Amino acid sequence: MKKIPLGKPYLKTDVVLKYVEEALETKWISGGPTIAKFEEAFKEYLKGGYPVAVSNGSIAIEMALTYLNGGKRYNENDEIIIPSWSWVASGFSPILVGASPVWCDVNEFGVPTVETIKAKITSNTKAIVLVHQMGVPCDLDAINALAEEYNIPIVEDTACGFGSEYKGIKLGNSKNICTFSLQARKTLTTGEGGMIIARTEQEAAWFKSFRAFGTSISPLERDKAQFLLKEQFNIISSNYKISDITAAVGLAQLTYYNEEIELRDKAGKYYNELVEKELQGYATIANLTPDYTTKYNWQNYHIILNSEFNRDQVVDLLRKKGIGCKWDIQAIHLEPVFNGKYDDNDLPQTMKYHNHGLWLPFYAEITKEDQEYVVQLLKNILLELK
Repeated sequence: MKKIPLGKPYLKTDVVLKYVEEALETKWISGGPTIAKFEEAFKEYLKGGYPVAVSNGSIAIEMALTYLNGGKRYNENDEIIIPSWSWVASGFSPILVGASPVWCDVNEFGVPTVETIKAKITSNTKAIVLVHQMGVPCDLDAINALAEEYNIPIVEDTACGFGSEYKGIKLGNSKNICTFSLQARKTLTTGEGGMIIARTEQEAAWFKSFRAFGTSISPLERDKAQFLLKEQFNIISSNYKISDITAAVGLAQLTYYNEEIELRDKAGKYYNELVEKELQGYATIANLTPDYTTKYNWQNYHIILNSEFNRDQVVDLLRKKGIGCKWDIQAIHLEPVFNGKYDDNDLPQTMKYHNHGLWLPFYAEITKEDQEYVVQLLKNILLELK
């Protein structure tokens, strides 16, 4: 039986090993030069911002929200607007910093809009978390104008958006604090890791302190000092640093990252051709992008099955035939941890993805033959179930 994985990273082993070996030569200095080089390369790619590498994308969102509240925890009456159609790392973040999530819907592109956000604003709204889901940019100009009108700060969860562009500007190069995930399935991956893009050097200094227990002296400065530096802690925090070896993996990938995006673009467009040709009447393309998207990174490939099909049954049958696939992103507000606290009456597009969305195998090196095999197998299954 032919097996095709859901995804895999685009790693050039020889390049990665070269950068890892260079990192090893630093004797794994905590907060060492490899991390600084990674942050600088990130900034060069985005052409703006002040990157701060952290342990993962989840803590990046929490740190950003904490910073916006003056470094303090929120209280449960404080509301943070966030789309429910996202990974739980986004949706749990308001709760983990002490606030309450207020769920907004997304549009046909899978991202929140001015309308879906404005409908949720109250006098208790303290922040908005935008999610550039599947690498699709939100309409930043329109949403920023809304946020300015109500004086509400924004955090951009750009976990899936590295490489995508909004009106010619890369996501992450923004007037807002932005966060990235570098988890295993992201287009730029370090296995696990994250990045916060601060707007000023002062903000970056705060995040660098917060990621290292709140120290006012960076580990690199301390280790390089020729005299005694007394440790000082101005913030109570914990260890959210990325490792030097992890940073080296990301630094290596940045040297050929555009090549990966080109491969993904070809694969995504070919899937579109196949879905339109072979699955017409059974499923529709879900990787749609607004006109303002000038570059799309194709983080994942997903389709929407017609409502007559049981999506979970289709996933099960594909997996039994060796196809790596999964149900689409699930609605966070329906997770059992909330015990039915939230209803879904005003989140129709979220529920459409939740109930009928399906991910197909997708990665930079997937072949046309494998894509054809996947779509034909899916078509046969849908014909049998119809």
